[in-house]
Amino acid sequence: MFFDEKGFKKDFKWGSSTNAQQFEGGHGQGGKGVSIADVRVIPGADKESNFNEFKIASDHYHHMKEDIKLYAEMGFEIYRFTIAWTRIFPNGDEIEANPEGIAFYSAMLDELDKYNIEPVATLYAYDLPLNLLEKYRGFMSREIIKDFTHYAETVIKAFKGRIKYWIPFNEQNFIDLDSEYMTGYKAKNRAEVFQLQHHFNLCYAKTTNLVHEIDPAAKVGGNLGNVCLYPLNCDPVNVEATDELAYKSGYGFADVLFRGVYSGIFIKSYEGTDFSSIVLDDDLEVLKSASPDFMALCYYLSAAIEANSFEDRALNGVITKNPYIDATEWKWLIDPYGFKHYLHDYYHRYQLPILITENGMGARDTLKEDGTVNDDYRIKYLADHIARMKEAVDEGVEMIGYLTWSATDLYSTREGFEKRYGFVYIDKDYKRIKKRSFDWYKKVISTNGEDLSY
Repeated sequence: MFFDEKGFKKDFKWGSSTNAQQFEGGHGQGGKGVSIADVRVIPGADKESNFNEFKIASDHYHHMKEDIKLYAEMGFEIYRFTIAWTRIFPNGDEIEANPEGIAFYSAMLDELDKYNIEPVATLYAYDLPLNLLEKYRGFMSREIIKDFTHYAETVIKAFKGRIKYWIPFNEQNFIDLDSEYMTGYKAKNRAEVFQLQHHFNLCYAKTTNLVHEIDPAAKVGGNLGNVCLYPLNCDPVNVEATDELAYKSGYGFADVLFRGVYSGIFIKSYEGTDFSSIVLDDDLEVLKSASPDFMALCYYLSAAIEANSFEDRALNGVITKNPYIDATEWKWLIDPYGFKHYLHDYYHRYQLPILITENGMGARDTLKEDGTVNDDYRIKYLADHIARMKEAVDEGVEMIGYLTWSATDLYSTREGFEKRYGFVYIDKDYKRIKKRSFDWYKKVISTNGEDLSY
């Protein structure tokens, strides 16, 4: 009977994610132009651990077939990757697409199809064409809307019928934490942060409509990278601080992506901004016109909020202490229940099916002399989170699937290869080495999440 149904449905999709600027490499090859990621430097990074840069990353460009074969061996049913704008339009504003760039992603889709792995494509993940930053300050200018939508329209048409799930932007709300990393432009004040966000939002809405117009069988969703926020205790001051931060960092963005509106409490956080100079006559109608099909959500950690004591860490969300739970070396609180809470919160608030696009644990993995990598800590993290996700599904949260971060080791945003997330280790010669978690996740997928033992 209906009330006896438990566990993940048969069509629940298992897989993992990567991100072109951290994974693909192939700088200057195949006609690829220069992006802001290609000139990015990680200050103070350990030179021994970080044996290359974003320009090379994990060198997926030269290992694409090998990587996808590994995904197939694990049993992936779905895989999220990002398309590098500069591989399609080297300068960002050309009329005609770079044929070598189209061919690379077409070959990738062929490989995924060969193994019956469903692709999820993200169009932008912190790799703006450098030319557009220099030409008109990138997302600070409304000119970006024309160039981005031309890029989006080009790839949607090129891969019509081959990509079912589209995500316009990766972790769109993190622009509030680090505008420079995401766009190449360092906002000078809150008004400029809003200006960047508004142009992102217009690009998102227009792209959402393009997907539906060009390929009605495809689905599109907005992506948030977020933290499960709790008040540190029941002091109303801390509860209020938590609520305000939740709207500033999460719900405010979700209201735009999933409802097409700027909520009052979100706008309040940009007090003093001359909105009339940024939001033009038809902009709100454009935002309202977009109807996403799903929510693409990322989750890594929770945060316990005490008024005036939390710390904003660029691209790491909100980092706080919680006396009741453990944290990673990078102070990310390990909170499986927070994942369940987060799923319930967003599902019941926005009533759209959820595709988890990132969930994982970064650590200093060690390659032993015998060629093995024992990452039991990662297995425990994932097992505990999947168990809580299963509870949320049993309790009524509608989900499309679960994608870990990340499929293969890649160049972490702040720590390079000091901090690893994948099921496959990459050494200095770019050799792919299966970690212990590789076979564990293979078992999880083959049992549709029933066997989480380790």
